Amino acid sequence: MSVKLQPNMTQNARDLKICEDYWSYDNESDYIAHVEIVCEKYEIGAQVLFEIIGQCFAYLDDVRCEYCGYVCPLQIPADIPYMRAKERWCCEVCEHALWRENDHR
Repeated sequence: MSVKLQPNMTQNARDLKICEDYWSYDNESDYIAHVEIVCEKYEIGAQVLFEIIGQCFAYLDDVRCEYCGYVCPLQIPADIPYMRAKERWCCEVCEHALWRENDHR
């Protein structure tokens, strides 16, 4: 499985391509160099790059909350191998609900 992207309604095809290129990072090469390559390719600065990717929801559809089935959102490419290596994962909503449930016992 790969990273899935859900662009913001205001994003265009170029923005989606930028996000695809950013999320194609392999987690083995130099991350800073990868960011620089994407910025050079689209002739944008790092701040603009991060604004664009920040508007696009990136997630793993093969890692889901063990309680509600919600997909695993990603913040940075390093999250990909980390989240896939986990035996189980719980989304923030379910985690909060479990915490409250356990707190009231």
